[in-house]
Amino acid sequence: MKILNWLGSGFVYKSPKPYDGFKRFLLDLPSRELRSLAESNAHCTKKKLVQLYLQKNALTEIQDQRSSQ
Repeated sequence: MKILNWLGSGFVYKSPKPYDGFKRFLLDLPSRELRSLAESNAHCTKKKLVQLYLQKNALTEIQDQRSSQ
């Protein structure tokens, strides 16, 4: 029975973590657009620019939530 569970475990759907799909979408954008979204003039990797963008958005979301309370 354990063998069947092991074989079937490869076909189980696992939900992506929050923002994973959005990260993949952002990685497809050109670097120039990512730099403008992240409000950075530095030449960084796309992954770094996506991280900067998500961090800035997370901070603004938190600030928006606090100001609305």
